[in-house]
Amino acid sequence: MSGTMPQGMPADKGKQQQVVMVVDARPMRQFYTSIFLQRLQYQVIMAKTGEDALLFLGLTVPLVIIANYDLPQMNGLELLKQVRQEYRTRSVPFIVYTSNRSPEVRRACEGAGCSAFLSHPCSLEGLYAAVEQAIQKPRRFVRLATALNVVVGGEHPTDGARSEIITAISERGMFVNTAVPLALGAVLPFTFHLPSAPGWIVRVEGQVLLSHFPSNKVKIPGMAVKFLKISDHDQSLVRDFIRRELMEGIAAPERTEHNC
Repeated sequence: MSGTMPQGMPADKGKQQQVVMVVDARPMRQFYTSIFLQRLQYQVIMAKTGEDALLFLGLTVPLVIIANYDLPQMNGLELLKQVRQEYRTRSVPFIVYTSNRSPEVRRACEGAGCSAFLSHPCSLEGLYAAVEQAIQKPRRFVRLATALNVVVGGEHPTDGARSEIITAISERGMFVNTAVPLALGAVLPFTFHLPSAPGWIVRVEGQVLLSHFPSNKVKIPGMAVKFLKISDHDQSLVRDFIRRELMEGIAAPERTEHNC
Protein backbone atom coordinates (compact mmCIF):
# COMPACT_ATOMS: atom_id res chain seq x y z
CA MET A 1 0.00 0.00 0.00
CA SER A 2 1.30 3.45 -0.92
CA GLY A 3 2.22 5.83 1.86
CA THR A 4 0.88 8.88 -0.01
CA MET A 5 -2.28 10.34 1.49
CA PRO A 6 -5.05 10.90 -1.07
CA GLN A 7 -5.61 14.57 -1.80
CA GLY A 8 -8.39 16.49 -0.06
CA MET A 9 -8.98 14.16 2.90
CA PRO A 10 -11.52 15.64 5.32
CA ALA A 11 -10.45 16.31 8.90
CA ASP A 12 -13.39 14.60 10.64
CA LYS A 13 -12.39 10.97 10.29
CA GLY A 14 -15.01 8.30 10.15
CA LYS A 15 -17.95 10.64 9.52
CA GLN A 16 -19.76 9.99 6.27
CA GLN A 17 -20.31 13.24 4.34
CA GLN A 18 -21.34 14.23 0.83
CA VAL A 19 -17.95 12.90 -0.27
CA VAL A 20 -17.27 11.26 -3.60
CA MET A 21 -13.95 9.47 -4.06
CA VAL A 22 -12.39 9.47 -7.54
CA VAL A 23 -9.65 6.92 -8.25
CA ASP A 24 -7.82 7.57 -11.52
CA ALA A 25 -4.15 7.71 -12.49
CA ARG A 26 -4.71 10.28 -15.26
CA PRO A 27 -4.38 13.76 -13.68
CA MET A 28 -6.32 15.64 -16.37
CA ARG A 29 -9.36 13.37 -16.23
CA GLN A 30 -9.20 13.29 -12.44
CA PHE A 31 -9.04 17.09 -12.36
CA TYR A 32 -12.01 17.71 -14.62
CA THR A 33 -14.15 15.06 -12.95
CA SER A 34 -13.36 16.67 -9.60
CA ILE A 35 -14.35 20.14 -10.83
CA PHE A 36 -17.63 18.83 -12.22
CA LEU A 37 -18.59 17.04 -9.01
CA GLN A 38 -17.60 19.99 -6.82
CA ARG A 39 -19.92 22.21 -8.85
CA LEU A 40 -22.66 19.76 -7.91
CA GLN A 41 -21.81 20.37 -4.24
CA TYR A 42 -19.96 17.13 -3.58
CA GLN A 43 -16.69 17.12 -1.67
CA VAL A 44 -14.20 15.20 -3.81
CA ILE A 45 -11.34 12.99 -2.63
CA MET A 46 -8.77 12.07 -5.28
CA ALA A 47 -6.54 9.00 -5.32
CA LYS A 48 -4.21 7.89 -8.10
CA THR A 49 -4.02 4.19 -7.24
CA GLY A 50 -6.07 1.48 -5.60
CA GLU A 51 -3.52 1.36 -2.81
CA ASP A 52 -4.03 5.06 -2.06
CA ALA A 53 -7.79 4.52 -2.15
CA LEU A 54 -7.58 1.75 0.45
CA LEU A 55 -5.44 3.96 2.66
CA PHE A 56 -8.14 6.61 2.62
CA LEU A 57 -10.91 4.07 3.20
CA GLY A 58 -9.15 2.99 6.36
CA LEU A 59 -9.75 6.48 7.75
CA THR A 60 -13.23 7.46 6.58
CA VAL A 61 -16.04 6.26 4.34
CA PRO A 62 -17.15 8.22 1.24
CA LEU A 63 -20.67 8.40 -0.12
CA VAL A 64 -19.63 6.95 -3.50
CA ILE A 65 -16.43 5.57 -5.06
CA ILE A 66 -15.74 6.21 -8.76
CA ALA A 67 -12.79 4.23 -10.09
CA ASN A 68 -11.18 3.72 -13.46
CA TYR A 69 -10.83 0.04 -14.23
CA ASP A 70 -7.44 0.61 -15.87
CA LEU A 71 -5.45 1.54 -12.76
CA PRO A 72 -1.74 0.77 -12.34
CA GLN A 73 -0.89 -2.24 -10.18
CA MET A 74 -4.28 -2.99 -8.60
CA ASN A 75 -7.02 -2.56 -11.22
CA GLY A 76 -10.54 -1.30 -10.57
CA LEU A 77 -12.02 -4.78 -10.22
CA GLU A 78 -9.43 -5.81 -7.63
CA LEU A 79 -10.10 -2.59 -5.71
CA LEU A 80 -13.84 -3.24 -5.86
CA LYS A 81 -13.39 -6.75 -4.44
CA GLN A 82 -11.32 -5.45 -1.53
CA VAL A 83 -13.87 -2.71 -0.83
CA ARG A 84 -16.65 -5.32 -0.73
CA GLN A 85 -14.66 -7.53 1.67
CA GLU A 86 -14.40 -4.82 4.33
CA TYR A 87 -17.35 -4.44 6.71
CA ARG A 88 -17.13 -0.62 6.81
CA THR A 89 -17.12 -0.20 3.04
CA ARG A 90 -19.01 -3.19 1.67
CA SER A 91 -22.20 -1.16 1.13
CA VAL A 92 -20.55 1.92 -0.44
CA PRO A 93 -21.77 2.37 -4.03
CA PHE A 94 -18.89 1.71 -6.45
CA ILE A 95 -18.91 3.01 -10.03
CA VAL A 96 -16.45 1.58 -12.57
CA TYR A 97 -15.55 3.31 -15.83
CA THR A 98 -13.25 1.98 -18.52
CA SER A 99 -12.31 1.93 -22.20
CA ASN A 100 -12.21 -1.87 -21.97
CA ARG A 101 -15.28 -3.10 -23.85
CA SER A 102 -14.83 -6.75 -22.97
CA PRO A 103 -18.16 -8.32 -21.90
CA GLU A 104 -16.18 -10.47 -19.46
CA VAL A 105 -14.82 -7.38 -17.68
CA ARG A 106 -18.31 -5.91 -17.38
CA ARG A 107 -19.76 -9.16 -16.05
CA ALA A 108 -16.90 -9.52 -13.56
CA CYS A 109 -17.42 -5.99 -12.20
CA GLU A 110 -21.18 -6.39 -11.99
CA GLY A 111 -20.74 -9.78 -10.35
CA ALA A 112 -18.41 -8.22 -7.77
CA GLY A 113 -21.09 -5.68 -6.89
CA CYS A 114 -20.43 -2.47 -8.81
CA SER A 115 -23.34 -0.02 -8.82
CA ALA A 116 -22.74 1.10 -12.40
CA PHE A 117 -20.38 0.22 -15.24
CA LEU A 118 -19.63 3.09 -17.62
CA SER A 119 -17.75 2.76 -20.90
CA HIS A 120 -15.57 5.39 -22.57
CA PRO A 121 -16.72 7.78 -23.77
CA CYS A 122 -19.53 8.84 -21.45
CA SER A 123 -20.83 12.33 -20.86
CA LEU A 124 -20.49 14.20 -17.61
CA GLU A 125 -24.27 14.13 -17.41
CA GLY A 126 -24.06 10.33 -17.60
CA LEU A 127 -21.59 10.29 -14.74
CA TYR A 128 -23.85 12.61 -12.71
CA ALA A 129 -26.85 10.34 -13.33
CA ALA A 130 -24.85 7.28 -12.24
CA VAL A 131 -23.78 8.97 -8.99
CA GLU A 132 -27.31 10.12 -8.20
CA GLN A 133 -28.71 6.68 -8.93
CA ALA A 134 -26.03 4.98 -6.86
CA ILE A 135 -26.89 6.95 -3.72
CA GLN A 136 -30.59 6.20 -4.34
CA LYS A 137 -31.54 9.83 -3.81
CA PRO A 138 -31.68 11.05 -7.38
CA ARG A 139 -32.52 14.70 -7.85
CA ARG A 140 -35.00 15.43 -10.58
CA PHE A 141 -33.11 18.59 -11.45
CA VAL A 142 -29.38 19.33 -11.29
CA ARG A 143 -28.48 21.63 -8.38
CA LEU A 144 -25.58 24.00 -9.00
CA ALA A 145 -23.39 25.60 -6.33
CA THR A 146 -23.21 29.29 -7.16
CA ALA A 147 -23.07 32.84 -5.76
CA LEU A 148 -25.79 34.98 -7.31
CA ASN A 149 -27.13 38.21 -5.87
CA VAL A 150 -30.87 38.02 -5.24
CA VAL A 151 -33.36 40.60 -4.02
CA VAL A 152 -35.74 39.02 -1.52
CA GLY A 153 -39.18 40.60 -1.47
CA GLY A 154 -39.08 42.65 -4.66
CA GLU A 155 -36.92 43.87 -7.53
CA HIS A 156 -34.73 46.45 -5.75
CA PRO A 157 -33.32 46.58 -2.21
CA THR A 158 -35.65 48.83 -0.22
CA ASP A 159 -37.06 48.97 3.26
CA GLY A 160 -39.27 46.04 2.38
CA ALA A 161 -36.76 44.07 0.28
CA ARG A 162 -33.14 43.13 0.86
CA SER A 163 -30.18 41.77 -1.10
CA GLU A 164 -28.91 38.27 -0.29
CA ILE A 165 -26.88 35.51 -1.96
CA ILE A 166 -28.10 32.37 -3.76
CA THR A 167 -25.61 29.61 -2.90
CA ALA A 168 -27.36 26.80 -4.82
CA ILE A 169 -29.88 26.83 -7.67
CA SER A 170 -31.88 24.37 -9.80
CA GLU A 171 -34.62 24.80 -12.38
CA ARG A 172 -37.24 24.63 -9.66
CA GLY A 173 -35.70 26.21 -6.59
CA MET A 174 -32.74 27.70 -4.76
CA PHE A 175 -31.01 28.05 -1.41
CA VAL A 176 -30.61 31.64 -0.22
CA ASN A 177 -27.85 32.31 2.30
CA THR A 178 -29.20 34.83 4.81
CA ALA A 179 -28.88 35.58 8.51
CA VAL A 180 -32.61 36.35 8.66
CA PRO A 181 -34.42 33.45 6.98
CA LEU A 182 -38.17 33.78 6.56
CA ALA A 183 -40.81 31.62 8.19
CA LEU A 184 -41.72 28.27 6.70
CA GLY A 185 -44.43 28.61 4.09
CA ALA A 186 -43.76 32.29 3.41
CA VAL A 187 -44.47 33.27 -0.22
CA LEU A 188 -42.84 36.34 -1.78
CA PRO A 189 -41.12 37.59 -4.95
CA PHE A 190 -37.42 37.10 -5.70
CA THR A 191 -35.38 38.82 -8.40
CA PHE A 192 -31.89 37.86 -9.58
CA HIS A 193 -29.53 38.45 -12.51
CA LEU A 194 -27.67 35.78 -14.46
CA PRO A 195 -24.10 37.07 -14.93
CA SER A 196 -23.42 35.04 -18.09
CA ALA A 197 -26.22 36.94 -19.82
CA PRO A 198 -26.08 40.72 -19.13
CA GLY A 199 -29.55 42.15 -18.85
CA TRP A 200 -31.18 38.81 -18.11
CA ILE A 201 -33.31 39.37 -15.04
CA VAL A 202 -35.22 36.45 -13.59
CA ARG A 203 -38.32 37.14 -11.53
CA VAL A 204 -39.98 34.34 -9.58
CA GLU A 205 -42.50 33.86 -6.83
CA GLY A 206 -41.11 31.45 -4.27
CA GLN A 207 -42.19 29.64 -1.14
CA VAL A 208 -39.88 28.93 1.80
CA LEU A 209 -39.74 25.17 2.39
CA LEU A 210 -36.89 25.02 4.91
CA SER A 211 -35.13 27.55 7.17
CA HIS A 212 -31.77 27.28 8.92
CA PHE A 213 -31.25 29.94 11.56
CA PRO A 214 -27.83 31.28 12.69
CA SER A 215 -28.25 29.68 16.11
CA ASN A 216 -28.21 26.23 14.49
CA LYS A 217 -24.47 25.52 14.39
CA VAL A 218 -24.86 22.42 12.22
CA LYS A 219 -26.49 24.13 9.26
CA ILE A 220 -25.61 27.10 7.06
CA PRO A 221 -28.03 29.94 7.87
CA GLY A 222 -30.48 30.46 5.06
CA MET A 223 -33.63 29.14 3.45
CA ALA A 224 -34.61 26.66 0.78
CA VAL A 225 -37.06 28.20 -1.66
CA LYS A 226 -39.31 26.44 -4.17
CA PHE A 227 -40.28 28.33 -7.33
CA LEU A 228 -44.07 28.57 -7.32
CA LYS A 229 -44.32 30.86 -10.34
CA ILE A 230 -41.66 31.21 -13.02
CA SER A 231 -42.21 31.89 -16.70
CA ASP A 232 -41.16 29.33 -19.31
CA HIS A 233 -38.67 31.88 -20.63
CA ASP A 234 -37.07 32.49 -17.24
CA GLN A 235 -36.94 28.77 -16.47
CA SER A 236 -35.17 28.23 -19.79
CA LEU A 237 -32.65 30.94 -18.84
CA VAL A 238 -31.98 29.26 -15.49
CA ARG A 239 -31.61 25.84 -17.12
CA ASP A 240 -29.16 27.16 -19.74
CA PHE A 241 -27.20 29.04 -17.08
CA ILE A 242 -26.80 25.89 -14.97
CA ARG A 243 -25.57 23.85 -17.91
CA ARG A 244 -23.08 26.52 -19.01
CA GLU A 245 -21.69 26.88 -15.52
CA LEU A 246 -21.34 23.12 -15.06
CA MET A 247 -19.57 22.64 -18.37
CA GLU A 248 -17.43 25.80 -18.38
CA GLY A 249 -13.81 24.89 -19.00
CA ILE A 250 -14.48 21.15 -19.17
CA ALA A 251 -16.53 20.71 -22.34
CA ALA A 252 -13.48 20.30 -24.57
CA PRO A 253 -11.64 17.79 -22.30
CA GLU A 254 -14.91 15.87 -22.04
CA ARG A 255 -14.56 15.02 -25.70
CA THR A 256 -10.97 13.88 -25.32
CA GLU A 257 -9.02 12.75 -22.29
CA HIS A 258 -11.76 13.42 -19.76
CA ASN A 259 -14.27 11.00 -21.22
CA CYS A 260 -15.19 8.60 -18.45
